Amino acid sequence: MLSYIFKSNSSALSKNLKIIIFCFPILLVCFQAFLFAYPPARDFGIWLVLENNPIELLTFIVFLFGGVYGVWLSFKISKSEKKYVVLFYSFFSACLLLLAMEEISWGQSFFHFETPEKWKTMNYQGETTLHNLNFMQSSRDNLLLIFGVSGLVGIILRNHSKFQKIGVPVILLSWFLMIVFLAFLDVFVDFVEINKQLSNGIERFAEITELLIAGSSFLYLWLKQIQLKKLSLVD
Repeated sequence: MLSYIFKSNSSALSKNLKIIIFCFPILLVCFQAFLFAYPPARDFGIWLVLENNPIELLTFIVFLFGGVYGVWLSFKISKSEKKYVVLFYSFFSACLLLLAMEEISWGQSFFHFETPEKWKTMNYQGETTLHNLNFMQSSRDNLLLIFGVSGLVGIILRNHSKFQKIGVPVILLSWFLMIVFLAFLDVFVDFVEINKQLSNGIERFAEITELLIAGSSFLYLWLKQIQLKKLSLVD
């Protein structure tokens, strides 16, 4: 299975790079689980995933970079590709830019401006974010799960003639499996009562899930750009 994954991707990537891409999400999740489980390292592990700390800031940077990269890719293929392909990449890139701004509360995390009073009453955390609006708060975990499942579907459809140019490279299988696994656990603890400490640990993994979504999104665009270039669709 692994040999197929490594052989089925762009020859522009070295075998070592393919191994790094495939293994990174697994190693990241295992490392964070170790930090949560090992008492002397637990405080550090929790600090990493707190608001405005390394994991969240890295997620913002990757989302922002991915969105800008996607806009550039959409522009490059706009004259040579079918409209639905260009629209897909454009919409996907716009979503990444939106998520980047949501990650830093539209600048509120840096500039600490006040949330408008009416908006504050509608927002679960009293912030300027959309994803924390009261009616969306309960949907967050489901949306993470939907993204992961969509990635897996994209991998399945990657060789279909209609989806070949937007399908997900199989090298990202481990990323989407980790996203689905973590998001499913997060949804699971919302409905099933388990040990409180374990439940809290699972919920804190949501920040890791978001980082994996950001990383897989950028890698998706980068790998598709390589594929399109190989097909002489990008100059």
